[in-house]
Amino acid sequence: MDEVGVDDSLVTYEESEPFTTHIKTIDFSKSIKDLKHDPKVTPEEGIKKTVEWMKWYYRVDE
Repeated sequence: MDEVGVDDSLVTYEESEPFTTHIKTIDFSKSIKDLKHDPKVTPEEGIKKTVEWMKWYYRVDE
C-alpha cells in the first residue's frame, strides 16, 4: 500500500466471488460530455493526491 505508507501484512486477501466483475475500467465519457470534465491527472496520481489531502485534513502524522 504505497499510497498510504502502511504495511498491509495484517490484511487477509480473499479470492474474488464468482459473480464479481474481473475487469474494472474507468469510463468517464459521460462526465466529459455532460459536465465538460477535463481530467488532468491519472487515477494513480489522483489517489496519491487524495491520500495526501486526507492526511492533511484529518491531521494524520502530527
